[in-house]
Amino acid sequence: MFKIETMKPLPQLPIGRQYFANIRQGNTIYIDKTQYIYKMCKMENTAYFLSRPRRFGKSLTLDTIGELFEGNLLLFKDLWIENKWDWSDIYPVIRLSLDAIGHQHGLTEALQNELHDIAETFDIELKKKSPGALLKELIQKVVRKKGKQVVILIDEYDRPIVDYIDPYDFQKSINQRDILKDFFDVLKSASKNIRFMLITGVSKFARVSIFSSLNHLIDLTADPNYAALCGYTQAELESNFQPYLETMPSNTLEKLKYWYNGYSWDGKTFMYNPFSVLNFFNTGQYRNYWFTTGTPTFLVKILSKRFEYKLEKKEVNDTILDSFVLEQKDSLDLDSLLLQTGYLTIKKITTHQKWILNYPNQEVKQSFAQFLLSEFTHTRVTVPYGADILEALDHNNVGGIITVLNHLIRAIPDQNYIQNEEKFFHAVIHLIFTMVGTNVQSELHTSIGRIDTVIVTEERIFLFEFKVNESAEDALQCIKDRLYAESLRYLQKPIVGIGVSFLTTIKGIADFKIENL
Repeated sequence: MFKIETMKPLPQLPIGRQYFANIRQGNTIYIDKTQYIYKMCKMENTAYFLSRPRRFGKSLTLDTIGELFEGNLLLFKDLWIENKWDWSDIYPVIRLSLDAIGHQHGLTEALQNELHDIAETFDIELKKKSPGALLKELIQKVVRKKGKQVVILIDEYDRPIVDYIDPYDFQKSINQRDILKDFFDVLKSASKNIRFMLITGVSKFARVSIFSSLNHLIDLTADPNYAALCGYTQAELESNFQPYLETMPSNTLEKLKYWYNGYSWDGKTFMYNPFSVLNFFNTGQYRNYWFTTGTPTFLVKILSKRFEYKLEKKEVNDTILDSFVLEQKDSLDLDSLLLQTGYLTIKKITTHQKWILNYPNQEVKQSFAQFLLSEFTHTRVTVPYGADILEALDHNNVGGIITVLNHLIRAIPDQNYIQNEEKFFHAVIHLIFTMVGTNVQSELHTSIGRIDTVIVTEERIFLFEFKVNESAEDALQCIKDRLYAESLRYLQKPIVGIGVSFLTTIKGIADFKIENL
């Protein structure tokens, strides 16, 4: 008789769980963030704002704080904060999520209904009419009834605004914002009745609008002390998910970092996307989990309208988080919005306080490029030829690269094809190479010109020059005349110059010439 040993069951993954109690009750993984929460909550009469991308743990953070102030000690057993908090000092908590109030049928009415529902939980009746007046009345009556200040937790404050941002008409979003401004205005005058307040969202609209009266809010978004509040650090991932990692190939950590790590709000602390990590451990497959939960339609439409497609290595001022103003429709700061929504992140902060932005990881880089390419070409674009391009690059097979590129370009429907627009070809080529995962740079500046496209691989450098309705020989000669290769010698790799000729009459690549430089 053989004795069969039963494997210890793996802990549950908290996929889709945003309630602290639901995670803590049972064999479910919880990443202990209570040290950061304690630092936030220990000071009295404090009010904070936090911006993080969607599905990054904001709702769970708020719910954890709510359970903390309600004194639910058992839920915090064995966590960092267990022996450091005064569990007898209990406060009434007002929770409000603007993501779940049904604002599509009227924001004012939705706020009114939600506040009346909250009042019912405290056995309180409200009589005022406007949302702001109702909120003020709710706070006053709860304080009077409980004899304690209130804790206010507002989640996804900007959802009613962002849902209505249209690349061609911002009026609906502006109307929604103005309703919320009146709603939030009462919080400053009610601050004496508020023990603690945290407002979270994805986007931070300029202070002159939503939070103009809430000038006492402390913004934690780029505070290095809270850079690891949401998401998973490398150490947290390795320690908490060790049972799962033990069942996986030895290169799993390396691939996880490539696909899902890289988010940062201080240029030093880099975080994993929790939603993607949890879904990866659930399926064991590297997919674009986070990106597919909500496509940034209005963002890509505005980028396409402005013909912006290079999002890598952007340098911006550290005031960028305060520069998103709805009224500036034609000059809307997209870098600010791309950063706050998680499609770009802070990779480095220079000594002069400039922020260097880039895609956080492969998931976002590949998905966003694919989505943007579809918008540029007005057609559905997938990556069935990605492996062919990468294999051709590995084998220095320029002809194979050109064949695949030409096939993709010619697949663009005639009505979506921009005639005689060299920048259209540049955008399509750049996004194709980005989508398949290459290290690509476009319009790279040198002392005497601007290189169209550079791709750096492990073995060599490919230097492209594109010409529309001109010869491939002219394109290659341009590379040599302007000494483009010299600016890349420091990389100490063989350089392949490629001149490419597009002809609008055939809607594609007519010819190409190659020379080792």
